[in-house]
Amino acid sequence: MKNSDNGFDAADAAVAGSGANDLTEPQNAAVEHFEGPLLVLAGPGSGKTRVITRRIARLVERGVDPREILAITFTNKAAGEMGTRVQQLLPGAYVWVSTFHRFCARLLRKRPEAVGLKTNFSIYDTADQQQLMKQVLRDLDIDATHYSPRKLLHQIGHAKNAMITAETYARQFNDRVGDHMQSVTAKVYPAYQRALLDANAVDFDDLLLHVVMLLSENEEIRSDLDNRFKFVLVDEYQDTNTAQYTIVRALAQDEPHVCVTGDPDQSIYGWRGAKIENILKFERDYPDATTIRLEDNFRSTKSILKAADDLIAHNVHRKKKVLRTQNDDGRDVTRMRLRDGKAEAEAIAERIVDAHREEGRPYSDIAIFYRVNALSREIERALGRQKIPYQVAAGTAFYDRAEVKDVLGYLRLIANPDDVVAFRRIVNKPKRAIGDKTQQRVTSWAEEQRVDAVEASRHAEQIKSLSKRAATSVKKFGALIDALDEHAEGPVGELMKQVLDQTGYAEELKNEDSEESMQRLANVEELLTAACEYDREAGEEGSLPGFLEQTSLTNETDTVDEEAGKVTLMTLHAAKGLEFPVVFVVAVEQMLLPHERSLKSHSIMELEEERRLLFVGITRAMEELTLSHVERREFRGRPTLAVPSEFLSEMNLEVDDRVSDPGRGGPAAAEEWENHSDFDDFAFGDASEETENSNEKIEESPKAKPSQGQPKVGGLTTGAALLGGGTSQQAELRAGFAVGDKVRHPRYGTGIVVETDGFARNRRVTVEFEDSQDRATFVADKSPLQPIGLRP
Repeated sequence: MKNSDNGFDAADAAVAGSGANDLTEPQNAAVEHFEGPLLVLAGPGSGKTRVITRRIARLVERGVDPREILAITFTNKAAGEMGTRVQQLLPGAYVWVSTFHRFCARLLRKRPEAVGLKTNFSIYDTADQQQLMKQVLRDLDIDATHYSPRKLLHQIGHAKNAMITAETYARQFNDRVGDHMQSVTAKVYPAYQRALLDANAVDFDDLLLHVVMLLSENEEIRSDLDNRFKFVLVDEYQDTNTAQYTIVRALAQDEPHVCVTGDPDQSIYGWRGAKIENILKFERDYPDATTIRLEDNFRSTKSILKAADDLIAHNVHRKKKVLRTQNDDGRDVTRMRLRDGKAEAEAIAERIVDAHREEGRPYSDIAIFYRVNALSREIERALGRQKIPYQVAAGTAFYDRAEVKDVLGYLRLIANPDDVVAFRRIVNKPKRAIGDKTQQRVTSWAEEQRVDAVEASRHAEQIKSLSKRAATSVKKFGALIDALDEHAEGPVGELMKQVLDQTGYAEELKNEDSEESMQRLANVEELLTAACEYDREAGEEGSLPGFLEQTSLTNETDTVDEEAGKVTLMTLHAAKGLEFPVVFVVAVEQMLLPHERSLKSHSIMELEEERRLLFVGITRAMEELTLSHVERREFRGRPTLAVPSEFLSEMNLEVDDRVSDPGRGGPAAAEEWENHSDFDDFAFGDASEETENSNEKIEESPKAKPSQGQPKVGGLTTGAALLGGGTSQQAELRAGFAVGDKVRHPRYGTGIVVETDGFARNRRVTVEFEDSQDRATFVADKSPLQPIGLRP
């Protein structure tokens, strides 16, 4: 396994070198483009990172001051690798290579007062946000069990990414009839923002929104930055949200020498606010823009690229391009059909064993991708039975570990005494007999006196609601923070040693003397190592706020140990930016890939994002690709007939009988499953009664019989009824189906209308589905059928 789109990938290995003669003609054109807006549409494995770094070097060769170049990407790892390459090409030159969030944090450090902050503001992660939100809900007397902090923060985050401030949101949605969540969010959002400001803190979304406000309300600041950064380069532009898009536009307004690279076909983060239209409308935003397509793929075989191209061609919202390669045809893409999830996992494990023993394939060459994490369970069991070493790219990121957050909590409180979340996290760690009620009394008194929690601790004897014992404990804590603060201006590593020593935190872990405590101690020692490394690298520019900012903005998950010698298991989202010689994608089935959410929404945009997600998975493969699906799968603890994904037919992939083993499978076996009384009232568990009865599907295939208005195939409820609804306009479209129309069903995939009967809302249509060749009849206006394309 290697990093690819954001690292040194197969493209780099194929054409490594330092001169322009190792570039393809389109790559060289992108590097040589000088002034004016530039859109680089870079397909997977096309060497775009090298193009960006070479372009930076070429700009400097042409006389551009390196300090006038700003390069922005999305992950710290990508920014670090890009910065390293720039330094290799331009030793000693300073180019600002950064993530969006780090760039915004640095701007806010320089102008904090413009958005109501102090220079030493804290940056809250997800856990910090949830702690603060719980306090906000308590203050507003809102039940956190009914309105979860996580969901409220999700609503607020989407609003911030769309540049909707708390005040605007409150005006728009306060007391909104029919949407309780939006109405509650309208009350919570302003209170949450006030709590952040009181704590002198921002969350990740604030970093963007505050800078948007800073640039939009201060023309002098915007103009100065625009003039300073004469050349702006943005990687992965398809992943930008509205706020990031606005920042880029503001920085390239007077001098629009902006170069964006990306691929609309790899836009897979719509669920967290990314707007694919940002890259699709670039040429409208900049009418004189030059567009260059990087279509040469240096990673994958021709057969893999053909499958990818065939799939993504079904998307409408894209910039047309065709991937090509000088690589061999390679092995055909394999489509495996298995009996159930267990058989699927066992078949994959057996193929891995064969590849390792007979072909000498290293385990680290192999990856298994899935749409949702729950699908890894059977795979892990099968790999374990075969004694195949594996790693799962998931889990807790280093800076999210409790002991690491505890020690950082001390540093955060020393740097920012207003940080109430840090105060409450560490005031009783190790135990000091300062419980929740005491903490609440201290913070409430601090609010009343308009002082920070540390100042309140110093005067604990004045807090009348505290017992004498509690006041003594709190005052000792205040004295401890004062003692540690004496080291705040020195090296961060030395301060951290003092924290571990004076608080007794490290000693407590040693005395516990368990395997878990030793692991936690090792993590604390690793944090100390990170602090000492920061001191060495930052030199005189180092500071406690600087170190805390680095830890806050370097907390990336889903990392993979490239030297582990293990098979890698990961979600399709986590796979972006990587490449593997051998890839398996499991559960390529309706309701999983595409995910049920996109099917229930009847949204073309959501369905296209699911297609892009599979496209990303496919294009991670270098030499071998296998897509698998099953005939029956446990779904939320109950068995259901699994329907092959419509995406498989779009790639024209036939089942490979040599590696497939459906067993008896099929409808007959499914009927046997349902004969058990446990499954008499089978449904998917999240549908309302109204939804379940909204699709009067009449099965004419002998393999499927109707029952109580709920569609069933082979005796098992398929869940199609759960996907009904839509607008009256959609119902009219469905009622107008004619013979020959191509349609899509959320469970059965694509098919052709072969017969119609009746009129208007009583119209019935019979569809023959491409994958199964089965026929099924529907009441047209109540079915989830969707028309595809134009009528012939």
